Amino acid sequence: MQLEEVKKLAEMARIDIGDEELASIANDFDAILAYVGQIKEISSFSGDIKPSAHDVVNVMREDEVTNTRGAYTEKITEQMPATENGFLKVKQIL
Repeated sequence: MQLEEVKKLAEMARIDIGDEELASIANDFDAILAYVGQIKEISSFSGDIKPSAHDVVNVMREDEVTNTRGAYTEKITEQMPATENGFLKVKQIL
């Protein structure tokens, strides 16, 4: 990666980078981009891979509502130390 590109990226990210750091960061970017290129190559081959017998299958049930609204409200509010209009009443913080 060119030093000017690193400077531009630093300005866009609002990062203050000294001139002595630019060369080091440019080398780091080159290594990172090379690694990303390797990963892209691997992921392009993954389309040729056929599914195996170990594929994950969702065996969980579908989500569905099993209770009626407010069915447990009284039981819960009875256990609260203080309530007001069906809600838990707490001390004022501010």
